[in-house]
Amino acid sequence: MQRTSPKTEFRMPYVGIDHFHGEALLYGDRGDFSAIFKLRNPVTQYGADPEPYTAYHNLLLNTIKILGEGYIIQKQDVFSRMQFQSEVASEFLQQKYAEHFKGREYTQITTYLTITKLVKRNAFYVHDPKALAEFTQQLDKLFDLMQGAGMMPERLNEKQIHQLVSRILTMDFTSENIVLDNIAAGDTELKLGDRALRNISLINTDVIDLPETVSTYTQRQESRNLRDFPVDNLFFLHHVPDYSCIIYNQLIEIPGQQQTLNKLELKRKRHSGVPDPANLICVEDIDKLLVDVARENQLLVHAHFNILLCADHKKIGKAANFIEASLFQLGIIPSRNAYNQLELFRTALPGNGVEIKKYDWFLTTSDAAICLLFKEALQTEENSDFLIRFTDRQGIPIGIDPADVPMRTGRINNRSKFTLGPSGSGKSFFMNALVEQYCRYNMDVVIVDTGDSYSGLCSYYKGKYITYTEEKPISMNPFALSRKEFNLEKKDFLKTLIALLWKGADGQLTQIEDTVLSNVLSSYYYEHFWLDPGEQNPKRPEKLDFDSFYTYSVDRIRNITEQESISFDLDEYRYVLRKFHTGQEFGTVLNETADSSLFTEKFIVFEIDNLKENKVLFPIVTLIIMDVFLQKMRHRKDRRKALIVEEAWKAIASPLMASYLLYLYKTVRKFWGEVVVVTQELGDILGNPIVKDSILANSDTICLLDQSKFRENYDAIAKLLSITETEQRKIFTINQLENKEKRGRFKEVYIRRGTTGEVYGVEVSIYQYLCYTTEKPEKSAVESYVRKQGNYRDGLTAFVEDLKSSGLQLGEFVTQVNKASL
Repeated sequence: MQRTSPKTEFRMPYVGIDHFHGEALLYGDRGDFSAIFKLRNPVTQYGADPEPYTAYHNLLLNTIKILGEGYIIQKQDVFSRMQFQSEVASEFLQQKYAEHFKGREYTQITTYLTITKLVKRNAFYVHDPKALAEFTQQLDKLFDLMQGAGMMPERLNEKQIHQLVSRILTMDFTSENIVLDNIAAGDTELKLGDRALRNISLINTDVIDLPETVSTYTQRQESRNLRDFPVDNLFFLHHVPDYSCIIYNQLIEIPGQQQTLNKLELKRKRHSGVPDPANLICVEDIDKLLVDVARENQLLVHAHFNILLCADHKKIGKAANFIEASLFQLGIIPSRNAYNQLELFRTALPGNGVEIKKYDWFLTTSDAAICLLFKEALQTEENSDFLIRFTDRQGIPIGIDPADVPMRTGRINNRSKFTLGPSGSGKSFFMNALVEQYCRYNMDVVIVDTGDSYSGLCSYYKGKYITYTEEKPISMNPFALSRKEFNLEKKDFLKTLIALLWKGADGQLTQIEDTVLSNVLSSYYYEHFWLDPGEQNPKRPEKLDFDSFYTYSVDRIRNITEQESISFDLDEYRYVLRKFHTGQEFGTVLNETADSSLFTEKFIVFEIDNLKENKVLFPIVTLIIMDVFLQKMRHRKDRRKALIVEEAWKAIASPLMASYLLYLYKTVRKFWGEVVVVTQELGDILGNPIVKDSILANSDTICLLDQSKFRENYDAIAKLLSITETEQRKIFTINQLENKEKRGRFKEVYIRRGTTGEVYGVEVSIYQYLCYTTEKPEKSAVESYVRKQGNYRDGLTAFVEDLKSSGLQLGEFVTQVNKASL
């Protein structure tokens, strides 16, 4: 059988790969040699700060200056459409989370930088070890420069270079197995199997339709919240529809400077000799260029930019029109001379910029050319063993470390957090997502709640849900200490508690009262622990509880005031504190030992909503719950700990509590723990010195939900939270992007660790949503399934299965379930 050969064989522009000092060099068929780096652009998308664009711009300028004449810099930013795949999770809710996102499309950006050393044209190539050594030295300088800028450069080895060339030939950066297909060249596009490929040149070198000025970045103006928001000049590449792969191919050649200047001068003279408007414009352009070179000490470069767009045959037209329209809005009219498609495609191969024809290069300054280099990268997952997953701005899960790495690197000095979000902003949803993931690690979580926000999650984890009622109040015995536990910090806590019982949350102790109570506490424990039990002393406290302290303190204070002749309102003290004695109104609160199982329980919720209006008990119960957490924290030294205080924190945010709060935060930090304070009211934090000096001063992580309701008062909030203008710009992008298509319901949150923050999405599966929900009808419907199935997980599974099979919307299904449960 006679074999049919292809009409034209695609000839590769390489002679092969050689190695110098162990590093791979790609040799072109003309003798030019190249090194290739994989790197990450140092500007994060939606970073809100214009400075990184300028810094990267200057780094690229330095790259050109370091290399000098006789080099081509080829930067390629590859945009690939991927489908999300996650590892199988061993935990039920996390597996449902992974299934929720499975197969979701997203963009991946990979950046390559190829440095090509040119050889003289029309000359026989001769191996020159000296030239290779100089090339290596230049690369070492560039590597250090890029590494210092956080670009994570990685020099490609021989295998990786072959893979990169093959992936460009196939325009496929997603498949594990690369399969080369035939390339059919047409007048306006190439065919790669069932896909089409178009090369869109940014610059028509015959006309050069570019804006009069170009900057290192541009500013979005579409909406109020994104107005003047800094983005890359080619930010639209993030949003091209219906593509499978895009390569933005950026090439800069550094020619001999004096020779190029001579040619420009000659061209200027030639045009100035003919009095024609077009010639005069050309002379004016050359004059401007020469002024820039002379005044700014800039280099002249040849530049070429083209976008390789690969998409399905039926969809490529829409994608191409979007790109051209976006360029037009930037003041760039792309070239319509599209008949050299295969020629342009070949120049996208690494190190093959040498094939670009003269008519596809345009002359400009290095500064101007670099403005059109793409500078952005997407958010990436952090490298840590302690990761909390949210979504990036395009809706794909990424993990961030909220504590360990930021602590080690000095980004934060403590793990504690402050969360602010108005009603309806998704605050409870965010906190549930955080707590659920905390429970995946060796962490004990104690929550003080006033709104039944965590009952679902507590049931799922089979934790302890303790609700305060008059019939079953939350009782503790904070006076019951071992000899070892009694120290200065514990004494200060008890003094604060006694002051709270006596003076109320807004009260204050005088200096005499403070000294007397300190004296009484010291003698109370001294006589119990250190006084010889054999001595006849009827006043010696036998049992440590509030009752014995009350009785002892009344007698002891009377003795002190008589001996020292000081003013102390003992009658008021005795009358007010008596109601906490056994048999009195609040006699059980401070006299009954706490449930010992609390000290080993991983998940505890204290629901004290019933106490919100009780000005006497609300702060007391909040305080003793915090003390239970501190005791638990000391006993569980091998575990992380988190104390989450919802609106209950307001009960103790008073001058009387300031020293205790500082003690709490200081102690938590020492025992691998954190305090998370959550609030929704703006008035709660503005003008409250305790918030500023105790809570915020010791919370290095700030979590902010949608702040648009606070916008008019944001100067005050920004000052209180030390939020810079750059960070404010980020905050006001929360829920404002066009990133909601093909996603489940979600709300965004700004998380600032240290001085800088990022915006993430809180999006979860329907299983997690039902577990987190604070909507009473939804909670009731799920709980009816849980009772029927006997445990939370099975009840949740049955609920979702019935919901899906019903074909109803969630609200309709919930209504049906609740009616049937009546």
